[in-house]
Amino acid sequence: MSVTSLLTRKQVLFIIGVNAVISLVISLIVGLLLRPNQVASTPPPTKAAAATPGGAAVTPTGAPVIHVVVAGDTISGLALKYDVSAEDIIAANQLANPNFLTLGTELIIPVGGLPQITPTWTPQPTPTDTPIPFQPPSANQTATAMAEAGVTATGYPTQPPVTGEILVQITEIVAPGNADREAVVIVNKGKQVIDLQGWILSDGAEKIYTFPSFRLYAGGSVTVNTRIGVDGSNQLYLNKLTPIWSVGDTATLKDTTGKIVATLTVK
Repeated sequence: MSVTSLLTRKQVLFIIGVNAVISLVISLIVGLLLRPNQVASTPPPTKAAAATPGGAAVTPTGAPVIHVVVAGDTISGLALKYDVSAEDIIAANQLANPNFLTLGTELIIPVGGLPQITPTWTPQPTPTDTPIPFQPPSANQTATAMAEAGVTATGYPTQPPVTGEILVQITEIVAPGNADREAVVIVNKGKQVIDLQGWILSDGAEKIYTFPSFRLYAGGSVTVNTRIGVDGSNQLYLNKLTPIWSVGDTATLKDTTGKIVATLTVK
């Protein structure tokens, strides 16, 4: 082996060692430069929501409450308990008869009031003219054809009489002083239909109820209840939680002109 060959190998090994050292230094420099960016880009940990003592969830203020009906519950009692109006409880649960609650029924108590519903506009389709496929016969042609066929026309039913003496009476005041049963019974003893719209029921001094559009037929009756309810064919409701009538009061019925039609004293 010659000296020249030996030196050449030493040089080669030296060069390899120098390259290794340079590569190591470069790797260290690059690692130091990249490490701060990695630390800075790491997102901070999110904090867990604080739990209430005992692990109970926090109910937001004004959220509806579900109440299970138990013995002795009434709408008025629930209204006082939850500080909510009785009308809101009835509306939230769409109660047809709020005076009768079934045990175990889940009622929505709208604490904070009923949600406001924003009406949405729905576009209506544009009506289009529909052509008539044939020419309808005239009234004279129709009458002639009916006569030839031996068919006689039937006239419209006669309307009930609208004249005559008005005989409307207050016949009874049921259970005065009991808000759940208290009621005034009014009877039409005449022969004509009476439209009670705008008539007033009072205690003689203070107006208690103004009748809506309501027809009282001959021989018919209507009961005006004090309690909360939904108006029907012969039942009207004042939607009150406390009684109105007491012994000595005089129930007075006036027509739209203010004329006294009927009276009855509570005994």
